Amino acid sequence: MVKKFLPILLSLIVVLLSSCAVKYKSLNALFDASNEVDYLSARGDAFFKENYLVYFEQPLDHKNPDAGTFKQRVWLSHRNITASVVMVTEGYSAPAPYKSELAELLSANQIVVEHRFFGESTPEGMPWQYLTIEQAANDHQNIVDYFQQLYKGDWVSTGISKGGQAAIIHRALFPKAIKATVTYVAPFNLEKEDSRLLTFFETVGTEEERRRVRDFQLEILKRRDEIMPHFVDWVKEKDLSFSMDLNEVFELAVLEYPFSLWQWCVPIDEIPLPSATSLELFNHLYRGIDFTYFSDQEAIATGPFFYQAYTQLGYYGYDTNHLKGHLEYFTTDIVSNELMVPDVGFTPVFDISGIDKVISRLKKRDAEMMHIIGARDPWSATAPDVRGLKNSVLIVDPQGCHLTRISNLPEALKHKVLSVLGEWLN
Repeated sequence: MVKKFLPILLSLIVVLLSSCAVKYKSLNALFDASNEVDYLSARGDAFFKENYLVYFEQPLDHKNPDAGTFKQRVWLSHRNITASVVMVTEGYSAPAPYKSELAELLSANQIVVEHRFFGESTPEGMPWQYLTIEQAANDHQNIVDYFQQLYKGDWVSTGISKGGQAAIIHRALFPKAIKATVTYVAPFNLEKEDSRLLTFFETVGTEEERRRVRDFQLEILKRRDEIMPHFVDWVKEKDLSFSMDLNEVFELAVLEYPFSLWQWCVPIDEIPLPSATSLELFNHLYRGIDFTYFSDQEAIATGPFFYQAYTQLGYYGYDTNHLKGHLEYFTTDIVSNELMVPDVGFTPVFDISGIDKVISRLKKRDAEMMHIIGARDPWSATAPDVRGLKNSVLIVDPQGCHLTRISNLPEALKHKVLSVLGEWLN
């Protein structure tokens, strides 16, 4: 019986192996072999030999091809087919190619993937039910499968912030497709509004620094009558519109200020003293938080993000207790950012089961993953939990913020990153 089926078994093994092997010897051969992509030559960093803008046809629903398709924007930067490949999973739009530090470190080819429903990767009609972490991970895997028909080297996935989340999720669901994953300042929230992002502000920095931030918020609110005219002038100059009253936007900016200040490494000693002029206070508030964030114009770009945040990825709220008596529009103890979710025609419902599945897969597969964070970045409060995982490494820059990268790590940590990468990639 075994001898009878042995030829069939061997044939099947050959077919399976050949389907996973490199099939093409040049980019043109790969591109021209199917109708899955549209491509054209593009300008890019001279570090790469060739740069292409690629539009990859993706199913809206990877479980139901009949649901339709959309074009996903991808930037391919090519060196040679034997080099490693760095795949950058963007969390938002990807309007232009660039050189990532990992591509430079590894002398690698690079693929930058725009996230579905952002930028030019937006389906007609915005069918929001297909904007899920599972669908996005399958987008990424389709791109990996396609380009692995050409590239022979090791694959490394990476992403910054929400793009890092996407890289984690893809690696959890497709652990064997990628050799290693490196994320930068990537949050991994476990609640609709993760409480760890509130308690962070009770411990970050020194007590004196925290007090100075709180005092600035209070001074802004106390002197709002002086400062609001500067805000009104700024809105007119920028020609922006808001769906809320400007006074509400003003209070939201004050509430967002601590998060943005710590996130972007704004020096605490730049915070004006209470004796500062109203214009000095306004200018620093704008230095801490870009008011455009709350505008109708920005909502076009951020709407899909807030939809994802309040359906699967989680976000944060604002603690107002130290500002009681000075807020006129937001008077609850915790102010939710759910007001930023766009009108999608139905009420979005938060469901943690997708993230629970990712966590379960991460623990089970324990793939090689490195997470680089800055301790002064609020998102560090919800960094991926690597406890109990042998192949996951957490790199924490004690003075780092959301701008933390390998290049600006302290030397000892930089050496550790390169050493681990060297082990993973031989």
